[in-house]
Amino acid sequence: MESLLTAADTAYSRPSRMTMKYTKLHTGESNGNVDQELEAIALLESESESSGGEMYTEESKKKHFTVEEAVEAVGFGWFQIRLYFMCGLFTAADSLEMMLLAVISPVLRCEWGLEHFHVAFITTTLYMVTFWIGYYGLLTTFSPSYYWILFLRCLVGGGLAGSPQSFALMAEYLPAKYRAKMLILGSVPWAVGTIFEVTVAAFTIPTLGWRWLLVFSAAPSFIMLLILKFLPESARYLVAAGDKDGAIKILQKAAKVNRASLPEGSLVQSKVVQRGEFKDLFSSNYVGTTVMLWVLWFATAFSYYGMVLASTEILQKKKTGESCSCNLLNNDDYSTMILSSFGELIPLPVNMFLIDRVGRKKMGAFNMGGCAFFFMLLQIPMPQKALTAVMFCVRGFSSGMFNFVYIYSAEVYPTNIRTLGIGAASSWARVGAMVTPFVAQVLLDQSLTAAVWVYGCVCSVAAICAICLPIETMGRALPVS
Repeated sequence: MESLLTAADTAYSRPSRMTMKYTKLHTGESNGNVDQELEAIALLESESESSGGEMYTEESKKKHFTVEEAVEAVGFGWFQIRLYFMCGLFTAADSLEMMLLAVISPVLRCEWGLEHFHVAFITTTLYMVTFWIGYYGLLTTFSPSYYWILFLRCLVGGGLAGSPQSFALMAEYLPAKYRAKMLILGSVPWAVGTIFEVTVAAFTIPTLGWRWLLVFSAAPSFIMLLILKFLPESARYLVAAGDKDGAIKILQKAAKVNRASLPEGSLVQSKVVQRGEFKDLFSSNYVGTTVMLWVLWFATAFSYYGMVLASTEILQKKKTGESCSCNLLNNDDYSTMILSSFGELIPLPVNMFLIDRVGRKKMGAFNMGGCAFFFMLLQIPMPQKALTAVMFCVRGFSSGMFNFVYIYSAEVYPTNIRTLGIGAASSWARVGAMVTPFVAQVLLDQSLTAAVWVYGCVCSVAAICAICLPIETMGRALPVS
């Protein structure tokens, strides 16, 4: 034993604590409490094993920090505020295009003698193909017939498909303390976009016509192209992909803008995380989450866009009590749509209060359950003010559901599959948006009761899925792998 201890002391530049303990025990220098000494030796052996046996190497003395620690050190400041406005423009452009279809549908029915099925199909095509928003959005203004507008709106849908990724990007640069609240505020640009679209439509369609409304609606998409190069890449993604230098440059820029400092040491890159594949979404850890999230995204888009599209149909039905094939919106109708759009802003303080207190899952179930309840109220005859209030509530709860699915999706998946997970889930939102026009514009024309029952049932199923999600992400750091 003495020879082994001598060899160990020679291997290290100075004797380790564990070596000293062994020496004391075997040379009689112990204080007599052998049990305590043995416990100390066991603890030191455990420490040695956990550090790979390199407790006193130069490498172990170096300081390291992770991207998560860097984001926390940088804090919240102008870097995040600037990123919020850039990502918000993507969101606003998306909402303009969606609300546009609701306000021009009555005009197209009258001008081209379209049936409800034709108008619904225009909305569906917005989500069928991927391409540039602004270019084809502007070309839509020159549509000479129904089939041209159908084709061009199909191409517009492309740019919109990537807009959910802006939420994932913004989430990665937000300190944990601010993440949930800022992502909820991410719905403000959407609400502002819908209010802007209806307001512009109220002044443009009666005077300049619907084609000029399309011109104004395409403008934000061109601005997006100009600011795209200023968007930072995900630092977590760069580290996961092996580009540590690129990640450090972005984090240093964020620290400079926020007048903060990065932690001392080098950025941790213990291993290069392999880029995720689609099959990783169905691993044993995430298969249940993935399936339920797809249901939730489908139901969220199905109900939200359904209310947006159904609002014009319900208002027109209220005038005639029968088929509304050619009834243009008047000032009262535009006012009702604007007021109901404000329903997306009012619940924001409530959601900001709930999300870090009751958790993500309960907040999602609360919003979808409320959406189901108020959808069912639409089948009851009521005066215009009461109808406006109910539509206001549906828009508020469905908007709150979007808050939930965006935040939860950004927090639940690890870095290497986060954008893949959000992209796959949001594609089901597009499916929901493709299906909902045939309920909100075709089925509703035949039976208001049948339409609202469809929405009520879908929202109820989504509420159950929200509360049954296997992972609660409140208060936990973003997973890396």
